[in-house]
Amino acid sequence: MTWFVTGASSGLGLEMVRLLVARGEAVCASGRRGVDDLPANFPDIPYRRCDLSDRVAVASLADWVTRQGPLHAAVLNAGAGYFRPLAQETPDAMARVLAINLDANIALAHRLHPVLSGGRLGLIGSVAHNGAAGMPVYAASKAALGGFGRALAEEWRGRVTVRVLHPGPVATGMAERAGRTPDFADRLFLPPRQTAAALLDALDAPRGADRQTVSFLRVGLHRLRKGAA
Repeated sequence: MTWFVTGASSGLGLEMVRLLVARGEAVCASGRRGVDDLPANFPDIPYRRCDLSDRVAVASLADWVTRQGPLHAAVLNAGAGYFRPLAQETPDAMARVLAINLDANIALAHRLHPVLSGGRLGLIGSVAHNGAAGMPVYAASKAALGGFGRALAEEWRGRVTVRVLHPGPVATGMAERAGRTPDFADRLFLPPRQTAAALLDALDAPRGADRQTVSFLRVGLHRLRKGAA
């Protein structure tokens, strides 16, 4: 059985792929970077570049994933956003954020359902779903993703386990790329590798809530458990 991870060319997705491969799992992945632009130590796994704002590309990606065989889990982790007031947004930028963070996830869940039977679907949200000044469009996309995930968890219950996982701010560099100026709050950002491990464990646990927040406390407890094992 195979794991599928989106947004795997950097950040949390990259850490998830590395952890899964280290565990001996079969993994396939997608990301915004081409193969030649991947990190030098990217695992040797099936990988496909995909612009998730492109509906045709998303459909092609889903077809490619289904050919990898039955999935143990799909982790729809890829995301995009801009740190700026709504008045400074543009129609194209808003459409792109919603396409990547919401539309692509809905389309992939729809297309991958046949190979997910008996498996797990992880939707990676954000604490911004509660509202985030300076990122209103991003926050809206994550709130909508949470609603989609909760509805799907009920619809697919007993067939596919669906969990919406909301990590806190993570030190992946995404905030800076989104246009946020670094400040003292950066010291409170979660460590990427440990956060990725906590997210994977939350998704794969036999029991758990349909919606979960992965906070500093949860990451710390996860590290303690693993250290004691």
